[in-house]
Amino acid sequence: MSTLRKILNLPEKPPKGGVEEKATARDGMEFDGSPPENGHRHAPRAALGWAEEEETSGRSFARRAGRIAIWCVIGLAAFTGVRTWVFPAKTPAPVTRSDPQAEARKNDVPVEQAQQIAARFARSYMNLNSADKDARARELEADLAKGIDPKLGWDGSGMQLVAQTIPGAVTQTGAHRARVSVDVRVSVTTTVKGKTTTTSGWRALEVPVAQVGDRVVVTGQPALVGLPTAVSYNAPEGPEADSNLSSATREVVKDFLTAWAAGNADQASAPGADIEPLGSGMSLDALDSWVADVGSGDRRTGTAVVRWALAGAQLQQTYQITLTKVSAGGASRWQVDAVTAKTA
Repeated sequence: MSTLRKILNLPEKPPKGGVEEKATARDGMEFDGSPPENGHRHAPRAALGWAEEEETSGRSFARRAGRIAIWCVIGLAAFTGVRTWVFPAKTPAPVTRSDPQAEARKNDVPVEQAQQIAARFARSYMNLNSADKDARARELEADLAKGIDPKLGWDGSGMQLVAQTIPGAVTQTGAHRARVSVDVRVSVTTTVKGKTTTTSGWRALEVPVAQVGDRVVVTGQPALVGLPTAVSYNAPEGPEADSNLSSATREVVKDFLTAWAAGNADQASAPGADIEPLGSGMSLDALDSWVADVGSGDRRTGTAVVRWALAGAQLQQTYQITLTKVSAGGASRWQVDAVTAKTA
């Protein structure tokens, strides 16, 4: 503590006891508090040769330097605190990280709008009628960019009608540019040696489009491309058959299918079942097969192969049918609760 008091230039702390110790010494007590021996008093310690040493120049410089350093630290702390009161630190702005893919998507052509324009354009483009060339041109001009010839390479001959268009994938090809795939169902009428025949089939078309302001327009000639070909698919193995339940519920399923085709599904289905009617013009020709799946509980599923009589033809279809056990009056029976297409 004495060193710190010297650095801060504070007065020395008076010795413990102060005046009382001096009085005791004067009354003949020893300096350490013991009585004098044989009545002789001892001389004070100062008289025994103790003397205060002079402070050296090195120690004086160190004391002054330390004092200056301490006051500098105190002043700097005070200044820093006052400055933060007057000029509070600003909260740094949040760092926004950009997503390159999100930035690129901002320049994409709107998918739904592109599909709508391309499908409408494909219908007009594939409709060929040599007897009314101007009608086709007028329809195409509505979706074409200005300055493009609406004939788009057609020589003005032939006859082809479009029955349906289905827009497909939209491939973004650049900033505000894309290519739209459209499937077109066409009917072609030809006359050979006085005999007229009509054939129908699908064509695949790719339509180039671009976004201009709020609109999507066709930017050039479409191109006919190939249709997708079939691919192989290995269906997973189905569940095992429950032969007992299949036999016990076959007539239940057949009765339901007969009533369903006749528009009376509510009478043959389970209470609370929501099965939409098939519509008129159908009847059950045969239930070719019914196989209930192995399982447990009061809700079971199975597969039914059904042959419908429709439009003078027979059409075979496969269904997944869900049965539920209904209890009433101490008795229980199986009834159809749901019918869906069979998925492999």
